[in-house]
Amino acid sequence: MADFDIKDITALKKKIWLIENSIVGCWILVILFLYFDWNDTIQGLLFILLITLYGLKKYYKKQLKQKEYLAKIVEERTIELRIQRDQILKESKELSNALDALEKAQNELVQKERLATVGQLTQGLVDRILNPINYINNFAGLSTELVNDLRKNLEDAKAVLPAEQFEDSMDILHMLENNLSKIAQHGDNTMRIVKAMEEMLKDRNGDISRIDLVNLCQVAVRNFTKQFQQELTTLRIPIDLDIPQQPVMAEVYIEQMNRVIFNLLKNSLYALSRKLLKEPFDPVIRITVKEEMNHTATISIFDNGIGIEDQIKNKIFEPFFTTKPTSEAAGVGLYLCREMILNHKGSIIVKSEKDKSTEFIINIPVTLKDKAS
Repeated sequence: MADFDIKDITALKKKIWLIENSIVGCWILVILFLYFDWNDTIQGLLFILLITLYGLKKYYKKQLKQKEYLAKIVEERTIELRIQRDQILKESKELSNALDALEKAQNELVQKERLATVGQLTQGLVDRILNPINYINNFAGLSTELVNDLRKNLEDAKAVLPAEQFEDSMDILHMLENNLSKIAQHGDNTMRIVKAMEEMLKDRNGDISRIDLVNLCQVAVRNFTKQFQQELTTLRIPIDLDIPQQPVMAEVYIEQMNRVIFNLLKNSLYALSRKLLKEPFDPVIRITVKEEMNHTATISIFDNGIGIEDQIKNKIFEPFFTTKPTSEAAGVGLYLCREMILNHKGSIIVKSEKDKSTEFIINIPVTLKDKAS
C-alpha cells in the first residue's frame, strides 16, 4: 500500500475518532442540560452541533470506505505487479542462464571441432613424419656399420698406407661415427616425441567394467614389480599397499586405469633413484585405496623421493613438459594420466615437497553416469 494512502486513511480515522468523542461529549452536555433544565438556546445549539457532527462522521466514513476500497485495489494491483515482475525477472534469469549455457555449448562445440581438425592435421603430420624419421634412423645405423667396415679395411691396409694418411682417415671416420651417433640420438628423441603425439591422439573410449580397485592395484603392483624387479631389488625399494579388507568397487576403463597407475609408479621409481644418487635413505612407495563417503573412490601413490619444486607444480600436467632428459621421456606421461582420469569424470592432484615426498591423489566416482565420454 502506498504511503500517501496510509496517511490519508490514518488521518480520516483520526477525524472520525475525534468526531465520535465530540458526539459523546455533546450528548453528555445535552443530558445535563435536560436534567438541570438549563438554557434552552444552548440545548438547541448542541442539537445543531450534534447533527453537524453526525453529518461529518457520515461524510468522513464514506470517504474512509472509498479510500480503503481504492487502497485495497491498489495493494492488490501492486501485489499482482510484483508477482509479474518477479516472474519476469525469474524468466529473464532463466533465459540468461539458457543463453549462457547455449553459448558455452557452442564454444565447446567449436573448440571440439577445432581440436578434431587439429587432431586430424596432427595425425596426418605424424604419419608423414614417422617414415622420414625411420629412414633417418635406419640409414644412420647402416652408415655406422659402413664406417665400422671402412675402419676395419683401413686397419687391414695400415701397413701399405702412409702413417699421416692413415691417421687422417681414422680421424675422419671417428668424426663421422660421432655425427652418425648424434643423428641417431636426435632421431630417436624425435621418434619418441612423435610417438607421444600419436599416443595423445588415440581414441580412449572403451568398455567400462565394474571391478574391485583393490584387486586392480594389487595386479598393477605385481606387473610393475615384475617389469622393474632388477631396479627395485638393487635400490631396495619396497612397494607398500595400504588397502581395505573389503572391495572398493567402481566402474572404470581397466586399460586406462592400469596405465595411470603404471606411469605414476614409474615416476616414483625415477624420483627415488635420483634421490638415492645424492644421499642414503630408506626409500618407499606406498599405494593407498579407500572408498569415500561421497560415492567416490580414492587411489593415492606416495613416494619419499626428490619431490617437485613449487614453481613447476602447475606445469607437470602440461603436454611435453618434463624434468627428465629428452632421451628418457617425451613429457606426456602425466598429461595422459590426467586425460584418462578426466575420462573417468574424476580428478588428479599432486602434493609434493621438494627433496622430501610426492603424493598423487586420484579421485573417481564409483559409478560413471555418463558412459559416453
